[in-house]
Amino acid sequence: MKIAQSAISAFKGRMLFDVPMKDYTSFRIGGNADVMAFPVNEDDLIEVMRFAAGKGFPVFVIGRGTNLLIRDNGIRGVVINVSEGFKETIWLEDDAAVAGSGVLLIELASLCKDKGLSGLEFAAGIPGTIGGAVFMNAGAYGKEMKDVVERVEAVDMNGQKHSFDNAAMKFSYRGCALPANMIITKAHLKFKKDNPDEIKKRMKELKEKRRATQAINLPNAGSIFRNPVEANGRSPLPSAGKLIEEAGLKGTKCGDAQISEVHGNYIVNLGNATAMDVLALVAMARDKVFKAQGILLETEITVVGED
Repeated sequence: MKIAQSAISAFKGRMLFDVPMKDYTSFRIGGNADVMAFPVNEDDLIEVMRFAAGKGFPVFVIGRGTNLLIRDNGIRGVVINVSEGFKETIWLEDDAAVAGSGVLLIELASLCKDKGLSGLEFAAGIPGTIGGAVFMNAGAYGKEMKDVVERVEAVDMNGQKHSFDNAAMKFSYRGCALPANMIITKAHLKFKKDNPDEIKKRMKELKEKRRATQAINLPNAGSIFRNPVEANGRSPLPSAGKLIEEAGLKGTKCGDAQISEVHGNYIVNLGNATAMDVLALVAMARDKVFKAQGILLETEITVVGED
């Protein structure tokens, strides 16, 4: 696929060609993308979206590349990387803000702590951007992004702007009902006032808990599987990590991929793991847990690209 820079001369951001996706994902795995565009603002995003739509090029959006596995033959079309733009946070009131989709979740959580605003304590230690966190309804320890999101602004494949309130997003466990052709550009967030020292204490406790159970220093994509829930939406069932551990799979390797020795729901890259290595471990974990417990694990990570 040939895409000439001159074809979208109004584009102000960077544009790279034949890009190794392993350099842009937390897993450090993945083949090359045909094109990667780094829009600096909404006008830039609209420019590249309209261009891609007009040419019939597929589009995929990333932020920091967490919760993501790129297959070994890479991605065709245009990868839009919002990590170099959309970084502004505007504080509207004492307890409300509009955050660009490229704002780091962990940095916004720290700002909220300093301002005495509660709601993002769970995000302490979670990598990724606001856009990705909203899209997947990121959460931990009983709290989720849906609890602080009032509204999002987005752009569709034809460059048209849209707005979706919390109800329209229809948040669910690790997901939402935002149409697949939408790219989040801004999130309108509402927090609760609290004592900064209390917020700091809660964040410290959650960080320590995360370090104690998820002290993983090797490249990974975060939790591989969703925690299973019963038909009523509650989750008294064992966690995915516990189920994988009980299946005796912690430490299991395939090539240079390994089910973490620290946490059963993490797969780590020991150095030169391929997507096929990771997917083999995913299949093995699902099969063994289902045979042992009758529970079919669902993946939480996004898997894209060509084998």
